[in-house]
Order: sequence, then C-alpha cells, then structure tokens
Amino acid sequence: MPTLELGRSVGEAHPPFVIAALDCTKLPSVEHAIIAIDEAAASHCDAVKLTSLPWAWCARVFNHADPRGIKLVTTVSDERSIEKLDWFGTSAFEIFFDWADLDLVACAARTGKPLVLSVANASETELAEVVALARSEGASGVALVQRVLGSSLTYLDALRRHNTVVGISDRSSNPDLVRSAIGRGARIVEKRLAPRRISAELAAVVRDCELAWALLVNAGDRWTTN
Repeated sequence: MPTLELGRSVGEAHPPFVIAALDCTKLPSVEHAIIAIDEAAASHCDAVKLTSLPWAWCARVFNHADPRGIKLVTTVSDERSIEKLDWFGTSAFEIFFDWADLDLVACAARTGKPLVLSVANASETELAEVVALARSEGASGVALVQRVLGSSLTYLDALRRHNTVVGISDRSSNPDLVRSAIGRGARIVEKRLAPRRISAELAAVVRDCELAWALLVNAGDRWTTN
C-alpha cells in the first residue's frame, strides 16, 4: 500500500493530510505569511503550500514553520528553484504536471523528496509515464492530486490505478466535496484559501476531514494531525 512520509505517514491506511494553499502574491509581506502559518497550526492543519514564494521570505518561513509542526510544500517551475528549495528544507515538491516537462519531474525526484503531482487533464499513459519516471529517479514517494472545480470525483478512481497516494486540490465551493473525496480514497486534501479567511475556512476543512475519516470502516487509527 503506497505511502508518503511527510512528518507522518500519508496513505490509504492513514488519516487525511490537510494542506492549506496560499498564493504569496496575495500576501502584502512576509509577516502575513508568518501569521498564515500560525493560523494553520492553530487549526491543526498538517502543511502549508506557499505558491510564488519570494526567495527573500524563505529563511523566515521555513524557520518559523518547523517549530510549529507545519510542513512546507513548495511549488517549482524550474531546476534552479528545486535546488534552492531543497537546500531550505522543503518537505515535498508540488509540480503542476500538465504544465511541466518530464525533465523537471526527474530533477525534483533526484532530491529524494516526495513529489505531489497536481493533475488536471493528463491521460492514463502520461500519468503512468510520470509516476514510473519519478520512482526510477529516486523520489521517496509519489502522490497524484486532482484539481477539482466542480462536484465530480470520478477521476480519483483512475488515479488510484497508478498505485500512488491520491488526493484533491479543492477549488470548489461545495462543502460536501471533501468528505466525498475521502470516502473515495483521497488522503491528501489541499484547500486554496483567501488570506483573510484562513482560520474559519481551514478549521472547517480539518473538521470535515476528521468526520469523514471517522466514518470509514477501516478508520481504526486515532486521528493524528498537527
């Protein structure tokens, strides 16, 4: 059964791993990123994904997140950013696979870090190829995360055929989506949040994940988040 190690085990037999996704271009300063990390920790979230993270902010956000028990997942778009973020200590790399080439995936895999591959319209053949490449190049784990805009979750069944951890990047306004996704095998739940509504929205997502996990027949493990 595939798993990722992101401070704790992530996979089908483990509670959902909750990621708060924030766009740094919407944050006025690094202080606001620090506040967001604190709010994520208070909501018992597992990780924060900061997209478009300025290099000047990296030292502060990485040094602040670790003592709070928050893992940082970073998006990458070129090999230089992989090298720098690996040095700062990112927990995992997220790559928008539909927009990236296989060389970028291979470069990230060679760090030995887990890869979270965000997919939208990739074919079965493309997914099989990228998963095989990531594993052959040394990634310590692979997750396929479907970006969800509506209510359909049928794509999760296709993702599970690739023997990876699967999840959703929830960009919908459907409050029932998270619970339905967990019931269908999603174990990563990434929620894009507005900076001014992190606490309330994230607490609701974590609560939904906890309820969905408790309802599963195989949920013998105690709920363990940050």
